[in-house]
Amino acid sequence: MSSRTLPRGTIETPTGTLSVLGGSRARRALLSIPLERDRRRLGWTWLALSDGLVGLLVLLVAGNLLGTLTGGVSSVLATLEFVGISWTALALAAVAKRVYPKARRHIAPAPADDLGNLESAIVIGALLTLAVGALFPSLLHGPLHPAAIATAFGGCAVALPIARAAVIGARGRSDVRPARVVVVGTGTIAADVGARLGRSRHVDLVGYVDDDPVADQPVLGDLASLPTICRVGAIDRVVVAFSRSHPARTTDILRSLVGAVAVDVVPRYFELTGWEATFEDLDGLSVISLDGGSPSRFWRFVKRAFDLAGSALGLLVASPVLVASILAIKATSPGPVLFRQARLGQDRRPFEILKLRTMREPRPTETTLGERLVPVPLAKLPDVESRVTPVGRVLRRLGVDELPQLWNVLRGEMSLVGPRPFVPEECSVLPEWVERRFEIRPGLTGLWQVCGQHDLRFEELCRLDCQYVASWSFTADIRILSRTPGRLLRGGGVGTDR
Repeated sequence: MSSRTLPRGTIETPTGTLSVLGGSRARRALLSIPLERDRRRLGWTWLALSDGLVGLLVLLVAGNLLGTLTGGVSSVLATLEFVGISWTALALAAVAKRVYPKARRHIAPAPADDLGNLESAIVIGALLTLAVGALFPSLLHGPLHPAAIATAFGGCAVALPIARAAVIGARGRSDVRPARVVVVGTGTIAADVGARLGRSRHVDLVGYVDDDPVADQPVLGDLASLPTICRVGAIDRVVVAFSRSHPARTTDILRSLVGAVAVDVVPRYFELTGWEATFEDLDGLSVISLDGGSPSRFWRFVKRAFDLAGSALGLLVASPVLVASILAIKATSPGPVLFRQARLGQDRRPFEILKLRTMREPRPTETTLGERLVPVPLAKLPDVESRVTPVGRVLRRLGVDELPQLWNVLRGEMSLVGPRPFVPEECSVLPEWVERRFEIRPGLTGLWQVCGQHDLRFEELCRLDCQYVASWSFTADIRILSRTPGRLLRGGGVGTDR
């Protein structure tokens, strides 16, 4: 039986379903239950081992190519020297940039976590290696040539995140139990938090706790029972969403958990905060600092240059897949290969988006997307499922149908990362506060995709778009891109486009 349907005051523990509100004698009995050891505490060591071994392997390969890269013949001693110095520099930079966080820092570990710190550590490691070669050339048995260093650390920049993704994926499928999480609060925001937690295989959502729950929302108990629930249920984390309880009462309860259970708090003004928000100290008071102002011309240039390079390379690499997909579409269903549809881009300028056709042509009696007048872009029309072709289903599942949009990116109509491109009918009824999403180009992927895609409410999608625009950074784009393949592989449901 799922904890979401359990009667009030009961909880599923590692030893069975128990009551947490059954009186003092019952509580004392429950407190004596032995807890399962949290083996996730050692999760960070796997990332450290992965980084160390993969980094060493990449540096060894680059060290063996040292002679070729420098135009000479490299001795064994020079190779070992190069590997030792570069590996030590990489390790020191990784520790300095804190790429090995506390064991339970992340609610749902993902390969994109700490990606910016990891890549920064690799750059710092390369600079340290260059500095050693420049400052102590007489002590070395061979030059630390910039070409060799660039090759070695460039390889690390690619190999280490891939290895981390493999480790996190393997650990998520191993016998290490997922984090057991309780959400404080009920209502729309708490439900959104629960939906996000429920989508992660690293999380076991135990249930909700609230003094005054909304109607028809099952809870495990009230705030007073939260410490007992955490103890008997082997709870690893508590996520505080919004509730109708007084903040002072909630704070008192949470104080008793600090140091024993990890606590995460949804900020009151979460709509304004993004990945780049930081905590600052104001004479002992922690405040969330939001960056003011739009990106500079330099960073806009960097984003566009990255779009051009990424789309051109993507089209080149994906060309065999595109050709095979086109042949499969032509062979299995009548109609055009490409699906074209009007969308609104930056400053509401219309453009024609390109996709591989994944659905058969609609019959005269069937409703099409263009006839829909309500602003629910993520809703599934009743006839969509029946119109998706077998080949189209595979293309959608892998995200291959979106590849032609790389041409839209190359033409400057879209970006690799940005807000979701809406059809004109949807844009005509958007609320005024959503207009900011049109300040930049729409994206092939974005926060809306990596945070839920078709599982999101329409208001939540609009909020994510505006949050992305308000807190844009190049680092955030890289992080979103790195999370996109995993989201596609997990599946996002069938969309509403043909």
